[in-house]
Amino acid sequence: MHTTDDTQLELEEPFTVQVDNPVSTKKNTVCLRFRRLFTLDVLPNEKHYYPIFIIIISILHIFIHLTTYINIRWRHQRFLWAYFIPCMRPTAYDIRMLVVNCTSMTENITCYYGDELKHICSSFLYPYQLWRMFTVNLIHSNWLHILVNLSKQLLFGILLERKYGSFRIVIVYWLSNVGAILCAMLEDSRKGGIGASGAIYGLSLFFIVERLNAMKTNIDQRLFIVTQLILFLVFPATITMSITAILDITVGHAAHFGGGLVGFLFGIGMFGCPCPCPSNNNYCNYQMACRWIAFLFLFIYFVVTFTIFFLMDAPFVKWT
Repeated sequence: MHTTDDTQLELEEPFTVQVDNPVSTKKNTVCLRFRRLFTLDVLPNEKHYYPIFIIIISILHIFIHLTTYINIRWRHQRFLWAYFIPCMRPTAYDIRMLVVNCTSMTENITCYYGDELKHICSSFLYPYQLWRMFTVNLIHSNWLHILVNLSKQLLFGILLERKYGSFRIVIVYWLSNVGAILCAMLEDSRKGGIGASGAIYGLSLFFIVERLNAMKTNIDQRLFIVTQLILFLVFPATITMSITAILDITVGHAAHFGGGLVGFLFGIGMFGCPCPCPSNNNYCNYQMACRWIAFLFLFIYFVVTFTIFFLMDAPFVKWT
């Protein structure tokens, strides 16, 4: 009886159980989905690279623009970095000997077109200033110009470089930049230009091909990839075109087309054609042929445009 009574007393003693409130995962889910939006991963725990190149080139863009904005002397020397065919290719003798208005303050002298052009371009390596194919990328006309370019460059560049590494993105970036310059030359060799938009269009078309191929191989992720394309391409392009139309900004469409074409062909060559996957055994052969054809067209594009560039004479440009 003693033992039974003790047990009954122990059972009758009051006791409390503390139940923790369930932790809401809604906030964590939103954060994860937002982070997922800014990645190109199709499988969990994929390897990521540091976007070293895009960060460095973007910092360089900002530094150079700040320098030219603060320093008036540098601001007037931005033309030395710009793309301008008469500074990059020789001018015919009869054009060089044309008498033009003098840009210097010297009076009672005869000024010739060739001398004035050499003075404007600077004498260093004139008329073979091929570095302009690369330095054109580093110069922007105003803060709006650099803001629009840097926002797109950081968006596409970081996403792509984190997944595919700096080596491939450096190749796509600078090939697209040079391809843009050569295409602008074909449109009108008398025009000059500045900005990194040619390289950025190459990154954007490379991004499109990559996402379309990811959509092809990941059926369950198609809605997510379409959302990425709309948010990262359609919306920014709509805003950019609206701004340029409202402010009546001159746009180098030929350069954009050339840079985009290079990025598109390089993307096809790297990832293959973004077509639906057939179930037959000829699919691998088809994709291999598609890649080789893309690289072949890319090679032909540069051979043809560079041949035209090195065979041409610089045209007459009236700047006074």
